Order: sequence, then C-alpha cells, then structure tokens
Amino acid sequence: MKNKIVLIAGCSHTSGSEIDGTQDSKYNRLHSYGAVLADMMGYEPVNMAEPGATNSTIARSILDWFNQKYNSETMDVFVIAGWTESTRMEVPSDREQWYEQHCPHWDFYSTTGRYYWRINIGYKGGDSEEKELIPKYHKFMVENERYLEIASLNTVLQIQYFLKSLNIDYVMCNTMPMITLNTHTKFYIDCIDKTKYFNLLDSDRAFYWYYRKLGYENPKAKYWHHDEIPHKLYAEELKKFIEGNKQCS
Repeated sequence: MKNKIVLIAGCSHTSGSEIDGTQDSKYNRLHSYGAVLADMMGYEPVNMAEPGATNSTIARSILDWFNQKYNSETMDVFVIAGWTESTRMEVPSDREQWYEQHCPHWDFYSTTGRYYWRINIGYKGGDSEEKELIPKYHKFMVENERYLEIASLNTVLQIQYFLKSLNIDYVMCNTMPMITLNTHTKFYIDCIDKTKYFNLLDSDRAFYWYYRKLGYENPKAKYWHHDEIPHKLYAEELKKFIEGNKQCS
C-alpha cells in the first residue's frame, strides 16, 4: 500500500505561524489548514511552508521536494499550494542566508533558498547589508506591481503543468490577495485550471483577510496570523471545493 501524503507549501499563513503565539511549532503546523485538510482526507501532512516565503520560494520548494523525495511506486501525493501576495521578491545573493534557523519545525526544508534575499513589503532589513539593499527593491515592487503579478502567474503555471505531467492531484489557493485581472494578466489567468484553484480572482476570499473581515482575531499573534478556528474553517472550504470539482469531472 502506498504512503498517502499531502505536501503543503506556502508562506507563514500556510505554516500555521502564530496559531499558538509562536512563529513556528509542531502544534502550529499540525493545526494549519493544510494539515487539517490532510487529516480530513486520511493523508499524512508534510508541511514545508516557510514564513516570509515568496511565490518563487513556494514553487521551488515543491520542485525540490519532488526532486529529492518523491517515489511514484511508494507514494500517493496530493499537493496544497497556498500562494502569497505577489509583492514579494527573491533576489539572488552571494551571501548564504539561514532562514531555517527561525523555523525549526519544517517537515522538509529546501536548501535551494539559501542563496536568495527575501524582500517583503514592511521588512526593512536586519543588518546593514539588508538595510542598504531592501529599500531599492521596495521602490521597484511598489512601482511594478503588475510585473510581479505576471511573475507569480508564471510560477503558478509552472507548478500546474509540472504536477499534471506527473499526474499528481492538487489544489491551489491564495492566502493573501495576489492577482488582478487586467490586459496583461488575462492570458495567464485563462491558462490556469480553475477546477484546481480555489477563488482564484476573488481577493476578498484570500485566507487571511477573509476571516479577518469576518471578525476573527488571534490575541496570541504579534503579526498578522490566525488561530485554529479560521484554519479549520478554511480546510472545510477547500475540502468542499475539491469534492465539488471531483463530482463535476
């Protein structure tokens, strides 16, 4: 009998960050929406989501896991890709980064991310090198949001076609608003399989903001993260979406 695995990739919202008030813990990962969905499906969760991850980080971690771990003869894999906001960038770096030090409870960590800076809006840098580098990219990100959306959409399609080439079932979702429909993004959006992507264009239904607007708040969180209840509710929503599309196929 094959091992049933749900591979969970994303940023801090998918890792379950701050569910218990800490940035990373086994408890957080086991109560994240991906792990709850895995339990509903009767699968084992492998949560490799990384706080601070960009969409390119998320995609590369999926590719790396399959490259290192996947065995089609012994594994039945379902993938959850929880994409984050497009206004995040990875910048190649000659200096090795040690992001895994901050989150020791990964089920898998892709070391391919060690030679990239992760540039997020709102983070000004920790050391002098980061503080010099990051503002330049913040300016670029603010002025080129549509370019970053196209880059994210290409990343989505990369993983879509990769998983379909292996006949791997999956679901995608947005944990933060990511995409707008416009002249430049329409082509890429038209190529995305909507039966595998939950609320692709509905920014109001992105995981974090949807439940925040419904009034859910996590008093244990220092940053913007939910507790157990929204994660459980989102897992139920994803399960309904997956099952509904299976019935239609």
